[in-house]
Formats: sequence, structure tokens, C-alpha cells
Amino acid sequence: MLCSMPHQTLSLRSDRQKRLAVWTRGCMVAAGFALLGLVVMLTAAHRSHRQLPLQAPPPRINPNTATMASLVRLPGIGRARARDILHYRQKQEPNKTVFLSARDLQEIRGIGPKTAAALELWLTFDGE
Repeated sequence: MLCSMPHQTLSLRSDRQKRLAVWTRGCMVAAGFALLGLVVMLTAAHRSHRQLPLQAPPPRINPNTATMASLVRLPGIGRARARDILHYRQKQEPNKTVFLSARDLQEIRGIGPKTAAALELWLTFDGE
């Protein structure tokens, strides 16, 4: 039966088959990328909902008496911020309580309301 078909008809069928094969391949590639994207999104969502292991709270630090080594253990406080806290304490009157609450730390350049609020759980002050 193939021999009895005209040459153009045979050519059109193979052309259609080629286009269908290319279209099918394109759809498969697009579906693969969509599946990969879904896997990445689900993995990211799973990681963000994992619970961190519970740890005992660290001993509280008094910023009025703490050393550089103690201050750098605080979240959001690096060496530069700890040094600024120590310098600020030295500028004030000796033997005076400089910081009465975590809010008072906002006097230090680079410590804003969010950092001060986060530090409240880690700090203790004279008179507590």
C-alpha cells in the first residue's frame, strides 16, 4: 500500500510525524522543568517548617559588666558592636549603671529596636 501512495502524501505524513515528535519532545521538556520546580518549592517549604532542636537558654549577660567575649555571644552583636558597647560604658560615669533595659542599648550605633527586642531574652540588668 505504501508503494501506491503518491510521493507528496508520503512526504506530508513524515513532515507531520516530525512536527508531532518535536512538539511531544518540547512538552516533555516543559513537564520536566515544571516537575523540577515543584520539587524545589516543596523542598524549600519543608526546610522552612523544620523545627530547630530545643536548647537550654544561655545564661543571661549583664551589658553593664560583660566582657568583650561575653558580648559577642549575643545574637546580632559582633566584635564591632561589642567594642562600641564597651566604649559607650567607658564614656559614662564610672561605677554607674549605664544600661537599665534592652532599650537603652539603642544608644549604640547599629543597634535598633528590632535588635534590642531580640536581646531582651539574653540580657539581665542590675537590680533584677
